[in-house]
Amino acid sequence: MVQTVKRRQASVQRVQQMINGIAYIRSQKQLTNLERLSRYMEREHNVTKSELERQLHYAVLDNLILSYTGVGFKGAKVGIEYEGFRVPEPGELELDDDGHDWYCFECHGPGEMYACADCWRVFHADCQDEDTSDINYICAVCKSSRKKKKTKRKLLNTLLSYTIVRLKEKTRELHRIGHRDEEKKNMHLFVYKSIDLNKMEAKVIAHKYKCIEEFLADTHLILHNMVLIYGDEVPGGMTELAKIMIRDCKYDIDEMAQCQNCYYMSNAKPKHWFAQPCDPPHELVYAKLKGYSYWPAKVINYVDSERYDVRFFGGLHQRAVIPKDQIKPIDADLKKLSIKRTSGFAKALQELKVHQDLLSEVEPKQGGDDEDEEEEEEEEEVQKVSSTSITTSKEAKRKRVSMPDNTVTSSEEYHPQRQRVPSIDEYTFNGEEVKEPPKKRSRLSTNNTASQTSKKRSTLTSEISTQTDDPVPIVTTETTPSSLQTIATETPVTEETIADQEKASDQVDISVQGSEDETGTRTCNCSAKYTKMMSEQKERLDRAHREERQKALDELSEQLRKDFEEDKQQAVTRAMGKLQAEMDKVRRQTEDKCKEQYKDEMKKLAQKHKETISATKKKQWCYNCEEEAMYHCCWNTSYCSVNCQQEHWHREHKRVCRRRR
Repeated sequence: MVQTVKRRQASVQRVQQMINGIAYIRSQKQLTNLERLSRYMEREHNVTKSELERQLHYAVLDNLILSYTGVGFKGAKVGIEYEGFRVPEPGELELDDDGHDWYCFECHGPGEMYACADCWRVFHADCQDEDTSDINYICAVCKSSRKKKKTKRKLLNTLLSYTIVRLKEKTRELHRIGHRDEEKKNMHLFVYKSIDLNKMEAKVIAHKYKCIEEFLADTHLILHNMVLIYGDEVPGGMTELAKIMIRDCKYDIDEMAQCQNCYYMSNAKPKHWFAQPCDPPHELVYAKLKGYSYWPAKVINYVDSERYDVRFFGGLHQRAVIPKDQIKPIDADLKKLSIKRTSGFAKALQELKVHQDLLSEVEPKQGGDDEDEEEEEEEEEVQKVSSTSITTSKEAKRKRVSMPDNTVTSSEEYHPQRQRVPSIDEYTFNGEEVKEPPKKRSRLSTNNTASQTSKKRSTLTSEISTQTDDPVPIVTTETTPSSLQTIATETPVTEETIADQEKASDQVDISVQGSEDETGTRTCNCSAKYTKMMSEQKERLDRAHREERQKALDELSEQLRKDFEEDKQQAVTRAMGKLQAEMDKVRRQTEDKCKEQYKDEMKKLAQKHKETISATKKKQWCYNCEEEAMYHCCWNTSYCSVNCQQEHWHREHKRVCRRRR
């Protein structure tokens, strides 16, 4: 039975709130004691004093908040001891590290948990479904990595590379975690193992992911860290962004599980990507969407017995879930389906035909991936061996084999020395190739032929020794075609004997010179002819090799150039799309900012205008020149100066003035 281990006990949310409260109290140049911290928590977060004392006690035990005793030095508390609290500085304390996380990987909370024996993750008893009756507890992620992988690591990481690109496009804030102020303040206290999308992308490039569960576990680790740093109650924050990222990741993984070929092709987008056949191939049908006619499509997934998830040929390759009664087999009669022959439908049929042609060219697999890799390795070894044998035969052609002079008497039997010479099929005589004799011979016939040939050679040697009076004949071996003709003339040898001699790569030629009747030495220029033919043959082979190599290099360079152009075009398209998206985002942000500034300015102007009007109303103005008045005359008449008063008085005001005199 696996025993639970007690991890941290304080709530992460409460500890963060207390840390903020301690920072606020210290910013007010006050001592951080329990009373001030309690008032702050009750005012800001509605936390009771008893709850605060309990969480503060847990936080002190977990070394997340430090408790100290101080003495007051001003006011009424001079000389009185008090208990204060502060946040430890980074690196001041070594946090408990026994190789496991401090919080549950599923619910992100503290308490007693099961610790995995193969990794750093811990889980509450209610947060996991694994067997806990064994001695060691193994989490679900580690069990998945132990299983036999259905997908090769290289292919898996290639598919995940497209997934990580899609995640980075939607969640830019999760590219790098740990550089923001909130993260710097809380990461070293709560986060045990940090990760972000950039680190995940580096792992994908290095082909470190063995299974999809490991990749999904890393995305959950990002969510785990975001909950620990930012909490789970702020709408629209980093935690919600991490949840959206996990939802998108699960969607891509589900697509990958349905068909890896479709997922790869839809992201790589090679030529005729939708027409490429999958393994196993999808069912082809005619599907009818509401408001449209029947259209050729692939069945991507069977949602249930009554609904099909299909993807249509042609155009944008859209997907839809179609009821079963709106599905027709691909070999159905088009006339009965009453289809409108539009240009889009013609394009879809053309793509369907390309798919069917490619599908007919696919040969069924006869072995697994491992067997294919072994066959490729065997082919490479065969190519190495063949290239080595070719080099050896070329070296053998350059060697000249000669026999040293020996003394033969009538009482001795001469046995010629067996030397390695090239086989007949390696030469070309007078511009014509000599066909290779049949290789398959029975062992019995070979042995008999070899024994007959040996006997004939011995007889020939004995006769030559008896007929010659000179006891010192000269015996030489020549590895030339003329020597082969000499043997065929002097000794009746069958074609099977020659074939066996060629197979054993041992050809003996005996040429007897210097008898009593011969008065001179016979000369032959076969060696020069052989050397010339071999040089010409070598030049032809070298020339053919250079031409083939140059042709292969040209084809490879052209293919590389095309691939580079396609990759460059795709990179430019992605860069332009990303740049356009960023420009649109910046434009929207700028417009929003300008609108906010405009509203603020209008509010300020309206307020200023209102204040100006109010101030204007409170003043008195000269009835004559409309300047600010200083002298009051009667109920609605004032003047700025004596001159204005006299001028207006004599002109009209003396007739209507209400001032008592």
